[in-house]
Amino acid sequence: MSRRRVFAAVVLAAVLGSGSLVAAEAGPSPLSGLPGGAGQPVVMVKYGNSRPDRPHYGLNQADLIYVEEVEWGLTRIAAMFNSKFPSVVGPTRSARISDLEILEQFEKPGLVYSGANDVLLKAVRKSNAVSLSPSERSAFFYRNLSKQAPHNQLARLSSMMAKETQVAAVGDVGFKFDRTAPLGGTRAKSFRASWSSARIAGVWDGSAWVISMDGTVHRDAQDRSLLTPKTVVIQIVEQKETKYGDRFGGKTPLVKTVGSGNAFVLRNGNSYEAQWSRPTKESGTSFTIGGAPLPFDVGQVMILLVNSKAKKGSVVIE
Repeated sequence: MSRRRVFAAVVLAAVLGSGSLVAAEAGPSPLSGLPGGAGQPVVMVKYGNSRPDRPHYGLNQADLIYVEEVEWGLTRIAAMFNSKFPSVVGPTRSARISDLEILEQFEKPGLVYSGANDVLLKAVRKSNAVSLSPSERSAFFYRNLSKQAPHNQLARLSSMMAKETQVAAVGDVGFKFDRTAPLGGTRAKSFRASWSSARIAGVWDGSAWVISMDGTVHRDAQDRSLLTPKTVVIQIVEQKETKYGDRFGGKTPLVKTVGSGNAFVLRNGNSYEAQWSRPTKESGTSFTIGGAPLPFDVGQVMILLVNSKAKKGSVVIE
């Protein structure tokens, strides 16, 4: 199948009242194992993740969620949408250099974001991503006037993708999926990952991980539904200093997703100590135990990218 978008395979549908754009009769997404994603476009949406950015719109419908460190020990979210596109997403915030490395594993992925400084905008233009910011797609962005800028910019994602022609289809990212949990895990009821100015935690409820951010249970801004990934990965990564930063003097780290290292894979109330490997920027990421693939559960995947040099106690699994 062509990696270009095939509009004949896509229909507009109101999914549980969400107004999501979903794929018809498509195979499972390589990002989540959920039906409807194979051969369909893949889009990264950059969410702010400080307290004023929350609650988020549409995040619980993402196939794959990356959490990455930015300036001042804060985090931002890079959410990958493929099997369905919510009617509204956001609040969208500016892109970071780490996003571009994540996106290099795809052919021509979409990047929905609110902008970036001039230096990074040049990097976006040189990247393989299709820029879908207000500069290029202004008709699909609007402000939530009940909140203050820059924490109030939202995007009409399903409407945007219904007209989008440049974004290519999703590719293999190396993940394996199986609803049956593998043997060898250690029971885990909760986890916590911390950065110097941010914290994400989860509690196993018997079927998924219920996510909290900075001590508050996450609920969708529109329907108040919980954020409940089936698999959570705490991926230990290297971080490097870059020439990028914010206008207040904060330095942007490059969170390295190309390379290898250790990881904790949490699924079905179990924790597995694993290894991850992404040999090249074009390749996907494999998660293994003793060289054997470690499958994720079918459903939303959340990957928390934690600095290998983080302080002791930054990752807690109980």
